[in-house]
Amino acid sequence: MLVALLLFVSGGSALVFQVAWMRELRLVFGATTAAVAAVLAIFMAGLGFGSAVLGRRADRAANPLRMYGMLETAVALSVAVSPFLVALAATFYFRLGGQESLGLAGATVVRLLLAVAVIGVPTFLMGGTLPAAVRSITAVGDVRRRALAVLYGVNTLGAVCGAWFATFLALEFLGTRATLWLGCAMNLLVGVIALALSQGVLALESREAASGETGGSRAPSRSDGLLDPRHPRGSALVYATAAVLGFTFFSLELVWYRMLAPILGGTTFTFGLILCIALLGIGVGGAAYNIVFRWLRPSWSVLAITCALEAAFAALPLALGDRLALLAGRLFLESTTFFQMASGWCVVMSIVVLPVALVSGLQFPLLVALLGEGRAAVSRQLGTAYAWNTVGAIAGSLVGGFGAMPLLTAPGTWRGVVLVLVALAAILVARSWRTAGRSAVVVAALLLFAIACIFQTGPTAVWRHSGIGAGRALVPAANEVNATLLWINEQRRNLKWEADGIESSIGITSPDGLSFVVNGKNDGNAIGDAGTQIGVAVIGAALHPAPKKGLVIGLGTGESAGWLASMPGMERVDVVELEPEIDEMARRSSELNRDVLHHPKVRRIYNDGRELVLTTDEKYDVILSEPSNPYRAGVASLYTQEFYRAIRNRLTPDGLFVQWVQAYEVDGFTVNTV
Repeated sequence: MLVALLLFVSGGSALVFQVAWMRELRLVFGATTAAVAAVLAIFMAGLGFGSAVLGRRADRAANPLRMYGMLETAVALSVAVSPFLVALAATFYFRLGGQESLGLAGATVVRLLLAVAVIGVPTFLMGGTLPAAVRSITAVGDVRRRALAVLYGVNTLGAVCGAWFATFLALEFLGTRATLWLGCAMNLLVGVIALALSQGVLALESREAASGETGGSRAPSRSDGLLDPRHPRGSALVYATAAVLGFTFFSLELVWYRMLAPILGGTTFTFGLILCIALLGIGVGGAAYNIVFRWLRPSWSVLAITCALEAAFAALPLALGDRLALLAGRLFLESTTFFQMASGWCVVMSIVVLPVALVSGLQFPLLVALLGEGRAAVSRQLGTAYAWNTVGAIAGSLVGGFGAMPLLTAPGTWRGVVLVLVALAAILVARSWRTAGRSAVVVAALLLFAIACIFQTGPTAVWRHSGIGAGRALVPAANEVNATLLWINEQRRNLKWEADGIESSIGITSPDGLSFVVNGKNDGNAIGDAGTQIGVAVIGAALHPAPKKGLVIGLGTGESAGWLASMPGMERVDVVELEPEIDEMARRSSELNRDVLHHPKVRRIYNDGRELVLTTDEKYDVILSEPSNPYRAGVASLYTQEFYRAIRNRLTPDGLFVQWVQAYEVDGFTVNTV
């Protein structure tokens, strides 16, 4: 149907907007978890709030298809001006001094307010598009609300295409703003077509009167008496379930991003593919609802089974543990082209992400079907369920990013999310115990399987710190059993310390001197890399006539900052570090870094280095930068024209900027660009 096609294109443009906005605002607020979470929270909150408010209005609209067209048109126009709002937000934020001047809490509040100013209106409007479209095509006799599932699934599949297009093509070849405006053109076209179609559509009241049907002519006929929307307790449990499922799925997404980076490279493409596969699963699952529930009736028992399935599917990759890492390593070694490499990534991601996403896509239309039948109040119920789901997702992002992973580690958070799903499934099957029958046995079996999985060893240093994703691990072939066991034991034995910080996972290994591993990639050895880490400091100080103040971007082993602070005449050195857990590496390397953590001339700043140089008023005689490889996600912002201009503005008249650039794992084009 044509409305489904419009929702497909609209879903694609929505993800184009999200990817472009995240790219633009990350360059303003920095790449810290707090900054990214602020933008993402406003994006999701706008969608949820818009869905709840505009969903109620769609139920009262005489021509919901016309309302849908107006919303899509308004989205296109409001998004089109957002790049200019981003520029204004950047000016305002930089003048306030960013996180260094405002502090973490103050900067977070300012980021939230500025994100609302930039994306609040379009995301609010986007939240109302699905309820309006669903209302326009849902028939009174659609007791299982299969039309909703079709539109939900098709809209999400469109989002897959939008995420893929933006990540792999548009941003590179068109640039961020052109990509955003192309999405606006797509959305505007959708809005115009929807408005044209609505001209030939009778008002709902007229159609219902002509056919003798009304939204309230038939009460929901629920065999178990639990799903009637007139029962407040049943509705409350549906909305609570929607919130918990939003919490668990978004927490799992954060875990997947953290856990898959070490074995899949941690590039922008890696994270883009995770998003695409998650959306693909949700879209296919939503569309599959139309088939699964052609004969099956929505019930609490079925919902309990889906939650138990999700728990089992989430727990299985955890139980597979290092086997998945070995698979990823072998697929990488067999790849000779980027397509083959990306195909290998997709195989591993599909094992981890796809089954959970499929079940999640099936669950949302099921939740809305539990609230009522047919067209009656469908937009309001859809909007409210989506809003509660979004509230749970925001809570999941905050708890997972700022609390659970630093406290429990990423594997521990993974296990915790599985336990939440286990508890939810148990509550739901208990709620329907009178009618559950054999479904209770199915749920019990799935939950026992999930619990057994989380007690397995799970990912170890082989997965998290061996360098598989960076292509630095020579994983033995599958038929070399003894060699594989020897290699596994060596990786585990070399790990001396590990932690999950707010920004990344950190490990300290000792195959040949102490090395620190960030998200699976070795980013510095205290002995082997001393020549570059100390060399940049000595060269910068030696070439400057009288250096007094220095800035080091990245703490690492601490050797650059410690040696620069020890140069004759140096009065103060600021070192900006994104991940506080890196301090442990500097502490263990104190004999080589002049005891940098206790050096009286060294001041540590925990922030994004790019944001610091854009917001501070300080001037430096020497600035040192030794970032990780440009292909790593987030690192590329330290190789941009904007960053180098900001560096130049932070130098004194005779100041020097010294940067180390890799001559390995990089092509000539990238070196020429730098």
